[in-house]
Amino acid sequence: MGAGTEAHFGMKMSTRQITLVGLLGAITIALGFMPVGGFIPVPTPAGSATTMHIPAILAGIFEGPVAGGIVGAIFGGFSFYRAQTEANPVAKLMFTNPVVAFVPRILIGVSSHYVYSMAKGKKGQIALMSLTGIALAHTGYWAFEEKSQPFRWTAAILFAAASCALIVAINKRSSAPGPALAAIAGSLTNTVGVMGLCVAFKYIPMEAAAAIGVMHGIPEALVAMVLTDLIYRGTKFMREKR
Repeated sequence: MGAGTEAHFGMKMSTRQITLVGLLGAITIALGFMPVGGFIPVPTPAGSATTMHIPAILAGIFEGPVAGGIVGAIFGGFSFYRAQTEANPVAKLMFTNPVVAFVPRILIGVSSHYVYSMAKGKKGQIALMSLTGIALAHTGYWAFEEKSQPFRWTAAILFAAASCALIVAINKRSSAPGPALAAIAGSLTNTVGVMGLCVAFKYIPMEAAAAIGVMHGIPEALVAMVLTDLIYRGTKFMREKR
């Protein structure tokens, strides 16, 4: 196909977009089949932490919400496939449900794209700080349900403050904070989306979902932030030639 060829899947996509979606989709599947790659076994109800959300984040940043959503759907499809042979009964129950397997994964690339766009302006950065602070404050509060109310509220405040401090630090140290912030947003979309739906379907209680959010969500977001920023910087020369 020539450089200007377009394909129709209910929308128009350029040859470059189709190629990038195929490449990142293939990387997603390759990560899933690695012994320690896309899914890292951990002793929690979810059964594993993941790095498979990173290609969907990159697709959303580089080529927009549609590309990000398609790569996220590939991630969701692999999660659904993997659930059929999952040894962990809770994880099997969670990801055999196509809503849990697909919806949060599709939204990874979509949220990453819009956060990347918002991060270019001060108002957008303030909105990101507010939303991230609220999300992590909620997680911090529910992660310690067995503790006293003062302890839980202190945890919520600390989680919110830490998230805002991280965003401020990224903005100050980077001339292009968008990729790092988009990675955090995409990763949290995945974690909060999956855990929230599992609570809604009554697969796991709220306190367990919050604990998993802390144990998985924060490390996954930090890893995604570092790798996405490095890849974005490493491909800068290619984008400048487009």
